[in-house]
Amino acid sequence: MTTLIKVTFTSTSGEETTGKAQYDHASGLVTLPGSFQALVEQARAAGIGCALVAHENGYELPLVHQAGAAYRMDRSRRAGRSLPLQAWKAVAEPTKEQRQQSGRFAHTLSAAAVIGAAGYLSTNHTWAVRAVTDVIGLVGIGVVLFFAGAILSKGE
Repeated sequence: MTTLIKVTFTSTSGEETTGKAQYDHASGLVTLPGSFQALVEQARAAGIGCALVAHENGYELPLVHQAGAAYRMDRSRRAGRSLPLQAWKAVAEPTKEQRQQSGRFAHTLSAAAVIGAAGYLSTNHTWAVRAVTDVIGLVGIGVVLFFAGAILSKGE
């Protein structure tokens, strides 16, 4: 069965083109359309370096030339990653989208902390040192998380 897959052509001259190519699941081959094949041939003829990647399930997989317009996805980089390694990379080296999602999550936690402080204020009838420190702590956490969310949500 043949489906369409997103493919990106990038060259060292700064050109980047994204389009669709046919992907045959049975053979595992990606067949580029004529326009992409022409870009690759023009870049090679001019001595310009280029790379082709296919986008599958959120992963960018390099395409390795087979014959003519047929390419095979190089899955070797994807297969070797264990779940703990992927989780560590998501925290240590997040993508732009992951940073934005973390920023949204921090904003949600910030709102929860401030709402918790407001609920504490409205329901607490006896004030003691502990109650005051709880409210100050919730508001402080809310402010810190708000700024963390603002920093993480900023785009590039």
